Parts: sequence; structure tokens; C-alpha cells
Amino acid sequence: MTRLTALVVLLAAAACGDSEEAPTVTLPVASAGGAFAPATTNLGYTVTTTRVRLAMHDLEMTIEGEMHAAGSPALFHPGHSAGGDVTGSLPGPFIVDWDGTEHALGTATLIVGDYHGANLGFRAADAGEVSAGDPLAGHTVHLTGVATRDGVDHPFDAVLDIDPGTTLTGATFELEVTAASTESLRLALLPTDPVEGDTVYDGLDFAALPATTDGVIEIRPGAAAHNVLRRAIQVHDHYALHP
Repeated sequence: MTRLTALVVLLAAAACGDSEEAPTVTLPVASAGGAFAPATTNLGYTVTTTRVRLAMHDLEMTIEGEMHAAGSPALFHPGHSAGGDVTGSLPGPFIVDWDGTEHALGTATLIVGDYHGANLGFRAADAGEVSAGDPLAGHTVHLTGVATRDGVDHPFDAVLDIDPGTTLTGATFELEVTAASTESLRLALLPTDPVEGDTVYDGLDFAALPATTDGVIEIRPGAAAHNVLRRAIQVHDHYALHP
């Protein structure tokens, strides 16, 4: 039984059990709206991210420590990951689109409790999920923006591959979920780590990267710049789930 399957079974048991078992709630989840804040990199570029699309699966919510129901065995032991025990889930494949507008992803089921983290899985987008010729088809991330330094703009278009089975563990999710909770949750990508200040673009010297005839830098799998950006986009510090 996979971790997600165990989670779904245990959620169903909690929802249908007696009053001693922990109650569950369902909360809508969407991509965070609004423009990305500019990011200042370690090489002095100011990067304005214009749009990011991410192919992912199985958004999980976690509580620190083991979750037990009074008078019954532990409700959840499928995860025990670095971010805590998995006690909430929005299963399924998604393409998250951060384009400045909120987009609904689905409805998550969570056991009540004090949440401290979130996990997600990376995948490649299927050709049937996107339009013909879409650069995201067969890849994990499509990201566009403009890097500026010394008054010169460097527009870029990046397509990233992340190995199948790669999981991001421990994104920020700080929320006390009660039986009366009705909040909508929003999944955010943070180009700048709000704690340490590093960015997903650190190490990229945009002025030194080749551009197409129309002046756009294309970052594609196999290039050194792709590997730098791919490593950073997998770091949990750059993701958050919040009301």
C-alpha cells in the first residue's frame, strides 16, 4: 500500500468512525494569486518572474509528531517524513499555474490539528494535459521572466525536467485546523526564500547566457543553466501553503 493510499483509507476511517476519533474537514486549495515579488540574486540581477507552471501530484499536509485518537490505534503512520506525519491530502495530478490569478486545484481533506508543513511530488506533464506545442509537455516546469542588471534587460524562458519520483518535503504550512475551519488554502512559489534571502536564480549569470535572435534566453534540459535552476526549484524553502 502506498503512503497516499494509506492516507485515503485512514481518512475514510476517521470520517466514518465514532466520536472518539479525530474529526476531519475539507478545505479548498488553489494556486496563490498576485504578481511575484522581484528577486535580487547573488550576482546582482533583479529578476521579475512573470509566470510559472508546475506539473505536480499529491499535495500532503503534515503535523509534527505522531497523531493518535483517544482509545484507538494511531490514525496515521503512512509518512513520518522530515516534515512530520501526513494527516491531510489533496491527491491527484495537477498543473499549478502561477500567472497572477488564483486557479482552483481541488479540495483537501485534513484531520484537525496544528499543521507545520506540506509535501508535494514532481512529475512530467502529459501531452494531453496541455495544448499542442506547449513547452511544458513532457517536462516539469515552464518559467518565464526578465533579469535586469546595469539597466539591461535579459528576458528568459526556462523549461525544466525533474526526475520522476522526486518529492519536495517540508514546505511551510503553519495553520491550526479545527472542526470549524473553512479557510481556502493557497499554494505559493517563493522565488526568494523569506528566511535566508537566497533566490531560485542564484548562480545564473544571465548576461553570459546565449539568446535567440529575438533576444530571449532559452534555458533547456542539458544546459548548465538548466541544472542550476532545477536544483533551486526543488528546495522546500521556496514553497508555502497558506490561507
